[in-house]
Amino acid sequence: MTIKHTFMLSFLVAGNMIGAGILAMPINAGISGFWPSMLMMAFFSISMFFSGIVLAKEVNKKKDDTFNFPSLYQEHFGVAGKWIASIANLIIFYGLLISYLVGSSKIVLMVFKIDAVFEPLVLLVIFAVFTYIAMSSMSIIKKYNTILMLLLWMAFLVLIYIGSSGIDANRFSHVNWEYLPRAVPMIIAAFVFHPIIPTICRDAKWSGDIYKPIAIGLLIGFVMNTIWLVVAVGVVPEFGHISLNEARLTGMPITLEMSKILKSDLFLIMGTLFAIIAVATSYVSIGMSLKDFSKDILENSLNIYNKWLVFVVAFIPPLIVAYFFADIFLKALSIVGGIGIVLLFGILPTVIYFRKIRSKFAILIASIFLIAFSITFLITLLQTFGMLHLNPFGG
Repeated sequence: MTIKHTFMLSFLVAGNMIGAGILAMPINAGISGFWPSMLMMAFFSISMFFSGIVLAKEVNKKKDDTFNFPSLYQEHFGVAGKWIASIANLIIFYGLLISYLVGSSKIVLMVFKIDAVFEPLVLLVIFAVFTYIAMSSMSIIKKYNTILMLLLWMAFLVLIYIGSSGIDANRFSHVNWEYLPRAVPMIIAAFVFHPIIPTICRDAKWSGDIYKPIAIGLLIGFVMNTIWLVVAVGVVPEFGHISLNEARLTGMPITLEMSKILKSDLFLIMGTLFAIIAVATSYVSIGMSLKDFSKDILENSLNIYNKWLVFVVAFIPPLIVAYFFADIFLKALSIVGGIGIVLLFGILPTVIYFRKIRSKFAILIASIFLIAFSITFLITLLQTFGMLHLNPFGG
């Protein structure tokens, strides 16, 4: 791969990460505490890179344009593995697209002071624009994505510059280890790039250097998430009328709470631009991956070849859920991160790796990752079914 091609693909990886996750992650992470969250961010960024490389190697071995994760897991775990992967994939893809649509609609409604009666119309417009780009050719998507990423970084730098003036260092001393398990799914959701792996492997012509754009994209995402966490936690208090907990309760992106505290029109404008572009880049990446996934299921499992049916299966269900349930922004991300992503892009790739290694050190490292992913999966499952309640106030 050329340097230009490597960086264009790394922007796709970073764009896949910098979306609703970066808007939601500081909310739960901040309540649990800055330093505990940073520890989890460092650990899970490494573990997600590990699982991503495992999957990229598997995809590269097949060199098949329609090969996707259901087909991959069928090879390793049989028919049951294929359908477990399919269900987990749908949880991830649908959950993320739902959260993107809901989150961006909330931002537009609040920033432009649009009456709630027009919310369905706003949702439909956002859906139409984002989905049109996601359904475009790879060359057009790479072009759009590079431009959007440059605009994203511009807005991000302005936000950091304005936000840094409102940082209160005392807020970094807050620690709530009991609430950290609730923050972990959000942290994992902020570091997922795996759905784009089959697409970038195909675009890279099955190059063995695919780890380069993955590593660069992940590094970009980690740096941006870290800086954003510093500013968000430093500016917004944990509890109160305008706080991280208030954002958690209302399901609003963190940029809106920050704009209330900083009282800066420029921050509000740039925060809106940043949030919309962040969601757009992720929606396009995830939408493109969901399109490939739907095509894999329809063609390779059901022998159905219809591009319009691919569109309907991929994009209409998230639109319907977002239309009727407009208050599930954070809930959708939590389920996506703690159940779908952890199972499909954490536990299963680690099991594949276990089957192929003999080194004791490699077995130890993989065991640590597998235990961490499994604990996260179990805790999120218990929370989802109401069997475990984590109180941000402690006790």
